[in-house]
Amino acid sequence: MTDSSRDRRDSSSRGGGRGGSGRSSADRSNSDRSGRDRSSSDRSYSDRSNSGRSSTGRGDSRAYGNRGGGGTSGSGRSAGRPERSNRGPRDRDRPNTRGTVRTDEPAIPDEVTAADLDPEVRRDLLSLDKANAEQVARHLVMVMNLLGEDPTAALAHARAARERAGRVGVVRETAGIAAYTAGEWQEALGELRTARRLTGSNALLPLIADSERGLGRPDRAIDLARSAEGRALTGEEATEMLIVESGARLDLGEPEKAVVTLQAANLKPGQTGDGPARLFYAYATALLAAGRRDDAVTWFMNAASADIEDITDAEDRLVELADGVDLVEPGVDEQTAPAPVISEPAEARRAAPAPTETTEPADERPAASAPTEILESADEVQAEPVREVSEKSAEAEVGSSASESAEESDADGGVEQVEAETPTPEPVVASLASGYDALLLDLDGTVFAGAEALPGAVEALATVGVPAYYVTNNASRRAPDVAAHLTELGFEAVADQVVTSAQAAARMLGQQLRPGSRALVVGTDGLAQEVREVGIGVTRSADDRPDAVIQGHSPTTDWAILSEAVLAINNGALWVACNIDPTLPSERGFLIGNGSMVAAVANATGKTPLVAGKPAAPLMADAIERSASTHPLVVGDRLDTDIEGAVTVGVDSAVVLTGVTTASHLLVAIPEQRPTYVVDDLRGLLSAPDTARIGEQPGWTVVVERRENEISVDVSAAPDAVDAALLPALAAATWSALDAQGGNESESDVVVTITTSDDRVRGLLDALGVR
Repeated sequence: MTDSSRDRRDSSSRGGGRGGSGRSSADRSNSDRSGRDRSSSDRSYSDRSNSGRSSTGRGDSRAYGNRGGGGTSGSGRSAGRPERSNRGPRDRDRPNTRGTVRTDEPAIPDEVTAADLDPEVRRDLLSLDKANAEQVARHLVMVMNLLGEDPTAALAHARAARERAGRVGVVRETAGIAAYTAGEWQEALGELRTARRLTGSNALLPLIADSERGLGRPDRAIDLARSAEGRALTGEEATEMLIVESGARLDLGEPEKAVVTLQAANLKPGQTGDGPARLFYAYATALLAAGRRDDAVTWFMNAASADIEDITDAEDRLVELADGVDLVEPGVDEQTAPAPVISEPAEARRAAPAPTETTEPADERPAASAPTEILESADEVQAEPVREVSEKSAEAEVGSSASESAEESDADGGVEQVEAETPTPEPVVASLASGYDALLLDLDGTVFAGAEALPGAVEALATVGVPAYYVTNNASRRAPDVAAHLTELGFEAVADQVVTSAQAAARMLGQQLRPGSRALVVGTDGLAQEVREVGIGVTRSADDRPDAVIQGHSPTTDWAILSEAVLAINNGALWVACNIDPTLPSERGFLIGNGSMVAAVANATGKTPLVAGKPAAPLMADAIERSASTHPLVVGDRLDTDIEGAVTVGVDSAVVLTGVTTASHLLVAIPEQRPTYVVDDLRGLLSAPDTARIGEQPGWTVVVERRENEISVDVSAAPDAVDAALLPALAAATWSALDAQGGNESESDVVVTITTSDDRVRGLLDALGVR
């Protein structure tokens, strides 16, 4: 990671400064100039939002109509959006207190009203009840008011709006903008991804890519820029994506590629306005990073000329360069030396990392008035990485020192000259998790047990380097509450990283029922709110003749509410269960789960519910969609939910032995409940994948004999056999024996006997509890 990347994340005015920052949605949401309010690549997001504030002192709400395509008001609003006609009123005949002030929400001045918000945005809130829509609108206005001057306060209002209307695209986009402004990169990434999913618009891609840069993942930013969706962007959005990609190239120490990336944009001098000013400034920054100082001066001049509204510090940069500010180390030739970041102003450090060595002599530089050669791709540039140059220099110094030392030794005592040897680095072994682009983690029994994090879990997830999403069958708490609990335990988590069975079940109701229908909720108030947010009314009584029953875990579920569910189901109501886990792990042991209470209702009605949670597909599909993953790894402690859920949707899985599943359960797992890997706990995600993969293992010999409902196993180990590979080898062997007989027995039908004559192996088997 470059110093400037760290500066970018640590800066109090995050989000705007990146040398290649994409134009954020806030430009569209806080300006009525239809895409004109673009910040310089060196200015903070708050600067951009200020430039669009109206003369009334409030953010100009009319600009929300510009999000989607960056063009005129409303362009792109309908792209990918569901038709509004299929949304009905919510439970309007029941009392509603959603509009009341909550103690955990930031205060809103009385003079701020929903009328301050653009009518088009307010129409997006029609799926909410009236009182709730009013409060959400006021929070959105406060976000605009505060975004430029107090990003933290703006984010608090955005979070409050999200809590009330988490299924409304414009609300999630605003939350993403606010998090981006405040430098909360992970939260911004999650919110912006969700907004993109809800709105169906790719206009947020530059901002999403830039958030990846903020998280120190410039390679992912480049992947987004070069994806089919990224390449399909047009106009200002396409230019913004090029600026982001250029900044990511600088993060990776590829200044020449950064220059070539921007040559695909319209670099015609003489243009004026915020857009050209930002583009020219970014190009000048890339040129300077590439060591092309004279060209950089010219393009800073072009940026200053284009910058009518003074959104960049191009003039300041020109003064610095003209004054001969020391951009190179003393005694090093300016044409080849990198410019230390400390010599650049703070905003410029956010704009780009320190320039690397140039591969082009100064006298061969092209004219700076406009690029003379545009390559097809930045990847065609064959500039040597700065690392290679420095290594050669270091080798030369080592060689020189060794030679001088040897000559002195010869002169003194005739000692034979010995050539310096370069140590061979040890090969780096990829971790199990590194082969995947997202981890879909179960919670209870996998990440924590009740109020305690499981051993090593916090450290493992902080180290693993792969985005984590928490997928839970527990429907008792909403995503923000789960994220807060994870944070209390020491994990890094935001609400959009949490996918619950309550969300999936509510989504199923929204797909099955007409707008304005009513559902009887057996579960917590959090589950009831998830139902409201898909446009379905809520009741707790069968007397209201609900169209559906939705059942999730709640510690207060009792005979009375279960009886209401039975009455409604017997009257023909659709029945959806959030999950059917019979037990719930806790720090005290296993407690009764939602599946046991679902079984009680099923026994009384003779009916079977639709299931949203694992192992059914809806929750797993939601998690994959939320993570935008193409190759996820499911990690959980239950074979019958987590692992079977992974098999259902066709993705790899790893079972941990910190919850329900034991080694004995694993050895006799039926085919649809067989994981790809087995590890003791989440620390196993950092281990070598081959050791944890279920299959034959080097150094382990497993001989299996099958007799009716008994499997006899004899195990021996070579001296170099890896201890952790024993269980994967055993599981592969017993599964093979089960499959030879049809492979559909459950663990209660088969007895596995394992023997060994090796004391070391005997100790390992005892530790696993399988001997």
